[in-house]
Amino acid sequence: MKTLVCAGSSRAGVICTNCGRSDAGSHARQSRTPQLQSLRLSTLARGVGKDAIDSSGWLDLAKLVTSGGGGVKTAYEDLADKLGKDVYLDVNGWHLYLRDVTATKGLKLHQVLAQQFGEQVSQDGFKQAEVEAVLKKVPVKLGGGKLSVALSDVIPSKGVQDLVRILEDYARDL
Repeated sequence: MKTLVCAGSSRAGVICTNCGRSDAGSHARQSRTPQLQSLRLSTLARGVGKDAIDSSGWLDLAKLVTSGGGGVKTAYEDLADKLGKDVYLDVNGWHLYLRDVTATKGLKLHQVLAQQFGEQVSQDGFKQAEVEAVLKKVPVKLGGGKLSVALSDVIPSKGVQDLVRILEDYARDL
């Protein structure tokens, strides 16, 4: 019999050198769970947004928001509601509002953007250049993930103007 360390794929005749089990696939999934939890905790400990840009230059949306959605109230919920209702993507004439776009599992794009912009506006005040920079770094996957385009490329000019207006109002109300 061949001996290998569990690598995530179940192959007949393969035994894990760590534990001697032959069901390498299920064992690998179990052993990775604590590692993933540890990775998530270390990501949270580093702070929101500090490690949000991956090696390709895109924002990793999952790292921007520390709360998991699912009915959890955030400090920027009102901002998220306004963004979700007023700002949309235009894909070949179809208007897809931010509240309907899934950013990551359990989070919608308007929640993630409200968290990012809300923190920026609260700390540094409103700067339109920063808004445009964020929009250029947020990936929108099209075609089942075959193509990634910048959020700034699929929000029409009117949508960007609405976003800027909402953020200006939010900054003024602080």
